[in-house]
Amino acid sequence: MTKLSIQVTHYRTCVVVSVAGDLDKVSAPLLDQAFTDLLADGHVHIIADVSELEFCDSTGVWLLLAGLRRTYEAGGWLRLAGVRGFLQRLLELTRLSDAFPIDATLDDSLRHAPVRRSAGPTPPPTVA
Repeated sequence: MTKLSIQVTHYRTCVVVSVAGDLDKVSAPLLDQAFTDLLADGHVHIIADVSELEFCDSTGVWLLLAGLRRTYEAGGWLRLAGVRGFLQRLLELTRLSDAFPIDATLDDSLRHAPVRRSAGPTPPPTVA
């Protein structure tokens, strides 16, 4: 069992939540809190980079679905980037792969970020 690691990176118009390790009943509250905090701060365009996720159980899938619903209700979206392996099979078996906007890579997901006019250059992302 690999400990869950979550890293949040803020871009100008979206936030990337990089998830690595095991997302299960024990670790799911960590990701749930990250989604809750981001939405409370007004971040409604969230990319969950799951390319380093090693395991995900039904609790983890439920949490991703809840995040999807919460972002849509707030007027935004939750995209999944880098879905592969166990999570990909789980989403396909449960027929949930069509429920999520899924991109092959993080770069592909970032292309869907809203474009906002800027008076100056785009600052580099910050890591929280």
